[in-house]
Amino acid sequence: MLKLLKYLKPYTLQLIALVVLIFGTVAATLQMPDYMAKIINEGIVKSDNSLIFHKGLLMFLIALVGAVCTVGVGFLASRIATGFSRDIRNKVFSRVESFSLVEFNKLSTASLITRSTNDIQQIQTVMVLLLRMVLQAPITGIWAIFKAYQLAPSLSWIIALAVVILLGVIFVMFAVVLPKFKVLQRLVDRLNLVTRENLTGLRVIRAFNNEKFEQAKFEKTNVDLTAANLFVNRLMVVMQPVMM
Repeated sequence: MLKLLKYLKPYTLQLIALVVLIFGTVAATLQMPDYMAKIINEGIVKSDNSLIFHKGLLMFLIALVGAVCTVGVGFLASRIATGFSRDIRNKVFSRVESFSLVEFNKLSTASLITRSTNDIQQIQTVMVLLLRMVLQAPITGIWAIFKAYQLAPSLSWIIALAVVILLGVIFVMFAVVLPKFKVLQRLVDRLNLVTRENLTGLRVIRAFNNEKFEQAKFEKTNVDLTAANLFVNRLMVVMQPVMM
């Protein structure tokens, strides 16, 4: 994945804008509790309606800015990831076109199809996650620890400990998910191979009355891939709230 980062150079300005919007989102999210505390401690306790109205209006404006920043982060992350995957797909296709027949036989057509389609789609999905959540999580954690230290230095260690635990959980989940992704890719290769064999050898299969055998082979491959995909998707669902 690190070798592919050089293809992000054309999107440098968009990446800078994305980081700025992420800072805006984090600032809006962490600023809301401060205004809520002022409304409760100074407005409600002292029955100061003007302060409640003023701080409430500021909270509304900050929430609006935060929403705009969040939408901008999602838009830029999707745009960067899509263009990034498009450039890689062009490079992969050009590279495959230059292969010799020996290289085609060594790598297999099914595997090359998977590399040009499903693999790049997975890279695009990972890039969106990196730009939207993985990049935002450490900024939020560091900023939250800094604000907690300013408000209550004696309690800041609790948030720091929570951030460290969350990072540990994320690393453990990645350690579990990545090997499953490799298994998933092999199963996708297998499914493409079986499908291609059925399409290219359709007349031979019918001539030898082997339809049931091929259906059973395809069904087994399809069930294995579906089970692996379901497991990975469940892990990603578990990881998403942790990383957010």
